[in-house]
Amino acid sequence: MFVTCGTGIESLLVEELTELGVKGLQSGFRGVYVGVWDWSTLYKINYASRLAVRVLLPMRNFRCYDANSLYHQAMKIDWASLIKPNQTFAIDANVHHRALRNSLYAAQVVKDGICDQIREKRGSRPSVDVQNPDVQVNLFVHDDNATISFDTSGVPLHKRGYRITGTEAPMQETLAAAILRLTGYTSDEILFDPCCGSGTLLIEAALIATKTPSGYLRQRWGFMNHPSFNQMEWLRVRNELDQNRIPLAPKRIFGIDLGRETVRVCKCNLKAAGFQREIEVTQADLRDYTPTIVPTLIVANPPYGKRLEEPNLHPLYRGLGDLIQRCHARGAVLTNSESLANEIGLEIKQHYALNNGGIDTYLVLVAGQEKS
Repeated sequence: MFVTCGTGIESLLVEELTELGVKGLQSGFRGVYVGVWDWSTLYKINYASRLAVRVLLPMRNFRCYDANSLYHQAMKIDWASLIKPNQTFAIDANVHHRALRNSLYAAQVVKDGICDQIREKRGSRPSVDVQNPDVQVNLFVHDDNATISFDTSGVPLHKRGYRITGTEAPMQETLAAAILRLTGYTSDEILFDPCCGSGTLLIEAALIATKTPSGYLRQRWGFMNHPSFNQMEWLRVRNELDQNRIPLAPKRIFGIDLGRETVRVCKCNLKAAGFQREIEVTQADLRDYTPTIVPTLIVANPPYGKRLEEPNLHPLYRGLGDLIQRCHARGAVLTNSESLANEIGLEIKQHYALNNGGIDTYLVLVAGQEKS
């Protein structure tokens, strides 16, 4: 298998999969190869991994020279056994190749191969449904190396099922989980997010603290439409993981945000995730806010100007640093600007390069004490 993830968190994914008992791991580009697996392992990764985006089952690896070779290689896969009559399919493509104009064109070539083969065998072509396909196919081409895979996740795994609505620039759930792992967050912490937005960091922290699988709210995965899917084994894996869940202790996770509508959105998502009673969110300005409960860990994804056009963010970052210092807490701030990070005014203990929605960012870890 190949388990995909965001840029820069491959080593974190190796750690997480190891904790899940997965064997034979090798880090790759934006993902991890799994050399030793069975279907129970595949179900477990899809259901429990907080960092994985897709779990791919390669069906054919080959040298790809042009569109013609891509078409004929795609025709060598037994698509009729994978796509049942009346089932739909879609192709997700990531292509960097001199002879293939773009990813959409390459996906079209594979689509033609699939449809032509099934039409020859059944007399009719399957339909494409890019929004909600029964079978999701993944194509990856880099230079002359190509892989066609069955996507056992279907909908990307970062879509947990709790995001009812979003703010203007919501953080992806897998990135929030990675940030929390980098901070060393555990259920013993009192976590505070002073720029909580739609609540992604708060909810991901609650899922970690309650040992709730990341896929707990989801109903469908791509593996359910694979010919080898075993319903009884899947239910066994899911139930075994669900039995580890514990309640969320009150007053351990809370947040604020400056926007009234943003707070409303956050509360909607908290309700969808089942944490509306345990997690308190209020409208407030972090620059004059004093927590009634002293946090041990402050995690924030404040605006940093490239996507949300803020005229002057320096006072916000200075206020964030003052807040961390007043609470004597550990702090973790995601930003894309060294000058904004310096405005926090606290010694940076560590920093990690991350990517947030196509924006190169880095996470800075600071302690609640002034620079010497």
